[in-house]
Parts: sequence; C-alpha cells; structure tokens
Amino acid sequence: MSEEWALLGRDELLDRCRAGLADGGGGVLLTGPAGIGKSAVLEVLAGQAAAAGELVLRANSSATEAALPYLALYDLFARAIAERPGLLAPHLRAVLDVALLRTPGDGRPTDQLAIRVAVLELLRALAERQPVLLVLDDVNCLDAASAEVLAFAARRLTGHRIKVAATERVADGGEPGCLELLPEPRTELPVATLPGPVIGELLWARLGITPGAANSERIQAASGGNPYYAMELARAARRAPSPPSPDDPLPVPGRLRGLLADRLAALPEQAVCALLLLAAAARPHPPEAPEQREALAAALAAGVLTRGLGGELRFAHPLLREIIYADATERQRRDCHAQLAEQLGDPLERARHRALASPDRGAALAAELAAAAQVAVHRGAPALAAELSQLAADRTPAEQGDLAAERLLAAARHAHDAGLLDTAKQACAAVLHGPDPAARVGARLLLVELAGNDRAGVPALLDAAEADAAGQPRLRAAVQIARADHALCTGRTEYGLAVLAEAEYHAERSGDLDQQIEVIALRAPIEMQLAPERVLPALRRAGALSAGRPAAAITAAGVQLRCCLVISLLRGGETAEAIEAVNRLRADVEAAGRVKDLGQVLHLAASVHERAGRCAEAHQVGLAGGRLRLELGPTPGPGLVLSAAAELNGGTVERATELADAALRAGQQADDTEWSAYALGLRGRADLLAGRIPQAAEHLLRCRELLRGLGYTDPALFLVDADLVEALALAGQAERAATVLAEARAEAARLDRRVILLGLARAEAVLAGLAGDPRGAADRLRAELPAGHPYPLEAARARLALAELERRSRRRAAARAELATALQAFTAAHCLPWAAYARERLLRLDGPSTELTELERQIVQLVRGGATNRQIAAALHVSVKSVEAGLTRLYRRFGVRDRSGLMERRGLAERRPAARG
Repeated sequence: MSEEWALLGRDELLDRCRAGLADGGGGVLLTGPAGIGKSAVLEVLAGQAAAAGELVLRANSSATEAALPYLALYDLFARAIAERPGLLAPHLRAVLDVALLRTPGDGRPTDQLAIRVAVLELLRALAERQPVLLVLDDVNCLDAASAEVLAFAARRLTGHRIKVAATERVADGGEPGCLELLPEPRTELPVATLPGPVIGELLWARLGITPGAANSERIQAASGGNPYYAMELARAARRAPSPPSPDDPLPVPGRLRGLLADRLAALPEQAVCALLLLAAAARPHPPEAPEQREALAAALAAGVLTRGLGGELRFAHPLLREIIYADATERQRRDCHAQLAEQLGDPLERARHRALASPDRGAALAAELAAAAQVAVHRGAPALAAELSQLAADRTPAEQGDLAAERLLAAARHAHDAGLLDTAKQACAAVLHGPDPAARVGARLLLVELAGNDRAGVPALLDAAEADAAGQPRLRAAVQIARADHALCTGRTEYGLAVLAEAEYHAERSGDLDQQIEVIALRAPIEMQLAPERVLPALRRAGALSAGRPAAAITAAGVQLRCCLVISLLRGGETAEAIEAVNRLRADVEAAGRVKDLGQVLHLAASVHERAGRCAEAHQVGLAGGRLRLELGPTPGPGLVLSAAAELNGGTVERATELADAALRAGQQADDTEWSAYALGLRGRADLLAGRIPQAAEHLLRCRELLRGLGYTDPALFLVDADLVEALALAGQAERAATVLAEARAEAARLDRRVILLGLARAEAVLAGLAGDPRGAADRLRAELPAGHPYPLEAARARLALAELERRSRRRAAARAELATALQAFTAAHCLPWAAYARERLLRLDGPSTELTELERQIVQLVRGGATNRQIAAALHVSVKSVEAGLTRLYRRFGVRDRSGLMERRGLAERRPAARG
C-alpha cells in the first residue's frame, strides 16, 4: 500500500482512534486478545503524532518486568528529563531523579505524593512546549507503582495538551481494567478480528503467499482472523519439509500453543478423545455416546468449546482444532475418520472420511470419491471437489494409470475454478509425468490459462500439447482454441481468427458442444468490431447449442458466452438489461464457487454499473474485483486497473493516478499491451480531472494507439475517443483532434454505436469552441442533448462542456444552470470525482474566492512547512482523503497545479474568512 502508515483492514479503526485523540479527547484504549494487532495500530498512531510535531513518550510493558517499580516511568521520562533541564522545581526534580535511578537515594522512604506531583508537573511543563502523546503498550503488564502515578496524573490532565494512547490485553467477552490511566474523555475501542480475505492479503503483502497458494485458506481459517496467529502459522508451514496436504494437520508453533495451552491442560483424556472426533469432522455434529457428551461438557466448561447460534458445538478458537488434530497420532486420526464414515450420511463427507481412514488403493473407493467430487461441483464447492478428485487419483489402483491421470487433471481443474492456483499447478505438473497423452494435453492447456497475462512460456506449452493431440479431433480443437486465444490477446487478430476456424472444424467433427460454444464465445468480441451483423446470430446459435445439452454445472465457456451477451447489450445502450444480466451471472458464478471466473465477472459488473450511472455500486464492485484479481494473479496489472477505475467512480483522483501508474508499470513489465492500454486510458481520465491537459492528451493518445494496434477499434469498447479529442483540442492540437474525431465517427457509423455519439458531439463542440465559435458550438451541443441517455455520465459530461462554452460566450446564467444540472447528475450517480470537479467549476464561475476556511488556512500553513499529506491529516485529525480533496480544491481555485504553485501564492495562508454578523 502506498500510504506510509496504512494498515491492512484497519482504516476505520484508525479513523476512530484519530477522532478519540482529536481536540477534546483525552485518550484511546485499544483492547483485544494477544496478536490481534493492537500494538501495530498503536505504532501507527505514535508515528502520525511524531510526524505532526507532537512529543511522543512511550512505555512498552512486559509481564516478566511487571514487578520492577517505576520501570514504566523510566521508559517514559528518563530521556525527557535529561534533554530538558529546568522543567521542574529542584525539589521535585530531585525526587523524580531518585525514583528513576538517575541519582542515588539517601535511604529514606520515597515520598509517594512528591513523585506523583513531579510527574504531573513534568507533563504540564512538557505540554506547554508542544502537544504530548503518552503511548502505553500492554498496560495490563504495567508495574503497579507506575500505574498508580499515571492514574493520579490522568485524573488531573483533562484540558491540557496531553493525550494517552494505550493497549490492554482483554480476552473475548472480558472488560478492560486500566481505563483510569487515560484522561477524560476516554474512548475504548475493541480491536476486531480481520476478515479472511484481509488475512490473505496480509500473508501476500508480508510473506509473498498468494491466496491461491496451498494452505492459504486453511491458515486464514485457523487464525480466526488474528493477524499474529496467521503469520506464525504461515511461517511454520514454510519451515515444514514439505507443504502440509489438505488432510494433514497444520504445524502449530510453540509460541501459539503457549497462548492457548492453559485451556487444554486441565482436560481429562476422555475429553481430548471426544474433541479429536470433533476436530476430524468437516462440520459440527452432535455427539452420540453419553460418555462423549460428558467429555464435551468438560471442554465447554474449560472454554475449549462454545455453542453457535444454532446450539451446535464448535471450537472457541479455530486454532484449538488444529492443535488437537496435530497432537493426535496418525492411528488415532484414522480411527476417528473411520468412525465418522460410519456415522455420517452425506455422500461427500462419507467418501472423504473413508479415504482418510485408510491409505490403501481400491477401485471402489476411488470411484466413490470421483462421484463425490461431481456432487461437490453441482453444490458449488470446487475446492472440495478438488480435494476429493485428488483423493480419488491417490486411491486409484496402480494398473489404472490413465484413469488416475484423468482424476488428477479433474483435481487441477476444480482447484483452478476455486482460485487455488498453486494446487492446480502442482496437480498439472504431476499429470505431465504420467503416460496419458490426453491428460497431458489438458494439463498443458490448463497451465496456459494459469499463466494469465504472463505469456512468455505459452507457445512452448501449446506446441507440446499439439504434439500429444495428433489425430484426435477433440484434443486438437482444444489446443487450437487456446492457440487462437493467445493470438487474439497478443494482437494477431487475422491469424487468431484463422486458427479459430480450424478449432471450430475439429469441434464439430468431435461433436463436443462445449468446445463449439467456446469458439463462438471467443469469436464474438472480435465480430462485434469487424462484423457486428454476425454477432446476434452467433450468440443465438450458441444458446441453441446450450439448450441441447443436459443440465450441468456452469462452465467456463458458458460464463464467457454470457459475458459476451452483457457486452453486446452494454454497447447497444441496453444498460438496464445489461445490469440485470450481469447481476444474474455474478450470482450464478458465486453460487458455483468459480473464483477464477468471478474476477472477470466483477470487472464486467463494475463497467456495466459505471456506464449505467450507478457509480457507488461500480466503486464497491470494482474494489472487490480489483482485490480478487490481485489475489488471483499471476500479474497485478488487471487488478490495479480495476482498482484505479473504482477510484474514478467513488474515490479520489490522486489515488486513481497512483493505481493507474502502478498498473501501467505492471503491464509493461509483463509485456501486456491490452492492460497497459487500459491503464493509460484511466491515467488520462485522471489527468483531465486534475487539469493536467498535456499529460491527458499524451496518455489518452497512447491508449488509443495500443488498442487499435490490437484490432480494438470499436469506440464503445473503452470510451477514449471523445476524451482524447477534448484533451488534444485543449492542448492546442486541433488538427490531430479533428482526425481522431473523424475516425471515431466513421467507426461509430459502421458499427451502429449510436450510444457514443453524444460524447463525440461534446468533443466536437469543444473543438469548435476553441476554434473561435463558442456560441455556435454551444447551441449545436444543446440541440444534441437528449431527454435521457443510456450512459448518464456522458450526458453530465456534455453539460460540463456546454457550461464552459456558455461561459466563453459570456452567457454566465446559462453556464451556471448547466453546471448545476451537471453537478446534480454526478451527485445522483454518486460519481464523487466528477461531482467535485463540477462543484469547483460552479464555485469558480464568478471568479475565485480568495478567502480560506480555517481548515484550508491550516492546510496551507502545513504545506509551506513541508508536511506530507499524512502528516497534515495527523496534525489536523482528519483523514488523508480529506486533505487530498482539500488540496485539489485549492489547486483549482487558485489556478495552480501542485504544491509548489500553492506555495508561490504570497499571503495565501493569512487569508481568513470575513466575520459575519
């Protein structure tokens, strides 16, 4: 993450901490169990305070040192006294020096009141010079003598420039016992567990463990949302000689065992045996035997178990399950699985437990596992299907090698669908060592998919797959489909279509309906640009082919086909129908558990909602999709592009610029032309919003050139043409702007893309207005404005351009009315960056106000002092986004581009708003 002090998943908590420490707040106490992240948040708060110029005094307590009197006072004040002589009266200084062991005592008892008064006066003296923040970590381990002194001072510091930020270890359901160490008013904030995806992001950011890596989901679940637990489990798994299989226990390091061992130590042996049966089960189940019920009652009393909302038994912390399962012997675990196989009625659980009860191969058990995997697919559980297919391959008799390879390939495909990319790659590698050519073809083609945008090794994989596919139409069709996709993605459209025609021939020969549908779905986006009249008949044919198939789980070809339908609706302006279709598709993909497809569908959903003028939804879906695509990899470009687009809908221009630049770097490193083009386009839009016109023209022009180089000429694919014409015109490149406009109009006419004509009319009006006819251009653009438009943001953008033309025509009332209409439209769409842009234009219409609000004046003063945005936010107790938005408004109001321009405006920081009576 780009912000210096940002913490994963803790933005809201940090905002609440800052509010608790703002003017009027006395202190913040963070509570929670060990490892939950209290100290990390405290570190952030301390860093922000120091950066804002506050004096930060810290004490880090430990249970092993809690018996040492005045140790916390020494940590807090020894250096402050040494560096600042003269702060205290000599008699108070002498008492405190003795207590802190800075000078020897005279043997008389320590005057407790004198020490208390000395600390109180020292804090008051320090606060007169600068604001003070006391940082107390683990106050539950604070030595008693220091705690009494600090509590005495806290009761007398309200109203001074002294705040306290502290942490206290509190078990779930417990109450804090150290609030008296904070001045009034106090804010108590429990630090909650982190969601699984955030834990996955943490593992990726800190240890490079992708969410698709083996055991990533298990670590997320076992951690219970505790970041320290997750990191320790991940490090222990890395230290293991080989990664634990899905059915092996996770290694639990001693540091974690110590945090939970007291709960298990007092349990009788019978209770541990009953807990092992519960730990081995995939889902909670009621105990059958009376002795089991008695044993589990003891575990409930010891806090090892708790009851869920439905009364079912579950472990109080998921890590307890891992410890109990790991501590059992292999024989004990097998016996438990055998018992569960007899007790449970679900075919998936029964087959899984039968396999885990015995390592022996057997045709009947392998067949049962393979059948159970298919049931898991239909239930929308591809991760479980992958595990069952892997078990089926492992239990297949040695003489059935081809069948084992087929089941192993199925495991790889299910893992891919579930987003378990490392698991899928490992299974593919095992298949490639086998004797079955058909399975090897499937494995290599799956590795092509797993390569994503990193295509350096794709040609070699395709060539090897083609050699294994010789003479088999179905396999040859599969290889040619993958080869065509590779060609189309790398800009070789003509060659890709030729290969696709060959794939279609082989698919029809083999009678494989899925392959025939896949050919149509792959060809449709190209035909949308080259031969749009063929698209709907092809999609109808694909629909007929799908109708002729037996009911089955959702497939990749089916998802691609439905994506094409949504795109066709969107480019035709049928946004309401497109939203309905994409939401149904998203629900189906989520229900099927197809994580890989979900990344693509979320991207499409974000685009559909944006064009439909539903920017809050586009922002939310875009952030989720960006995070998922970053997790899935293998390159970060697509995820960063989606995140940048989300910021342009509901975030900030500054953050969108950062993300677009990062996406461009990622695309260039991966030699990914398409996603580099999208990154350039988004950067160009951000440049327009920020008033960086030459840069906008450069980035948008490069975006268009790259897309056209790939054969993507449809002006409704990525709305770049109108913005590019506008940027070129404003940058003084009228001739080039006119050329782009003419080309875009020709393509729009050829493809019947009426939905983008308003944007082109807006660009043409800007070009004409700059050529000397703003009034005529305004009148022509007004005549083009429809009562409603499928893309509401395009209509609002047209209103913005019309307002500028009216202003240039000296028709200020008309300009004001158009800006107000545009602002209303952007606000209704929840498009925050463009709403802010329109609002600024409206404020500047009658000339910039030179008066600053008090907050703006403070921001300007801190900018002139060299403070960063983060430091300004900490000093003023506002969010970083508020600072960024405030600076953007100041730049626009005073016609400057950056901080240096703002600093050159003399006297700016002294301009206060006039008093109003």
